[in-house]
Amino acid sequence: MTPTPRVALRLEDGIALVTLDSPPVNAMSDALRRDLEAVLAGLESQPPRAAVITGTGPYFQAGGDMNHFLEIRSREDAERFVASAQQLMDRIAALPFPTIAAMNGYALGGGLEIALACDLRVAAQGARLGLPEVRFGLLAGAGGTQRLARLVGPGRAKLLMYTGRQLSAEEALAVGLVESVVAPERLLPECLALAAEIAANSPVAVRHVKRCVDEGLELPLGQALALERRLWAELIPHGDYREGVRAWLEKRKPRYPDAPVAAAARD
Repeated sequence: MTPTPRVALRLEDGIALVTLDSPPVNAMSDALRRDLEAVLAGLESQPPRAAVITGTGPYFQAGGDMNHFLEIRSREDAERFVASAQQLMDRIAALPFPTIAAMNGYALGGGLEIALACDLRVAAQGARLGLPEVRFGLLAGAGGTQRLARLVGPGRAKLLMYTGRQLSAEEALAVGLVESVVAPERLLPECLALAAEIAANSPVAVRHVKRCVDEGLELPLGQALALERRLWAELIPHGDYREGVRAWLEKRKPRYPDAPVAAAARD
């Protein structure tokens, strides 16, 4: 019997909806990881214009499988495990199109790290967010210590990770951990509407914006501005700006073609 996939993918109007579905808490088991990596591979080969990642039930994703941690017996095992976890989050972060984490419930440990690897985060009222690893003698090793500090600042990030506190959706909004908070029944409609708003723009231009921000943050300002100049100039041969300007002059909505896969690749 073929096992039921633990990650569902729906594609519609250039938008991908990726749903983690591994009851009861969507813990990151080996099976869930394999299914998620398979979905990511498909999106890399045929990129949508935007993607929404969400979970089922009261959990967005509750982190790693606690039983799996007990199987780690040596430093070599630990390094292999955490390298694999970082590679998965890096893969999400490197997707060339915008990604939106629709946090329907608890996003703890690796679940919050998935959200941190996305471009935008929207939380449902009642969601709880946190990196509680210190309570188990660990740290957030799938990018959490670095991405959280870059997002909310080192002081707030250390406070959350030193204490292992969980934040409510509203508290997460106040510290800049999420971009918005919505009623649970409005979470997916709002996130899909946001994805559609993004998808209406030039996909090549949107992807270049993502590169400007993500790569520029790691560079001194002068080098980041040089990157911005180069990527701005790269947009001209694509020609989307001609359609955008004509549409504005003709008072109509622009009709942008899908970006070629080659345009999604980083240099």
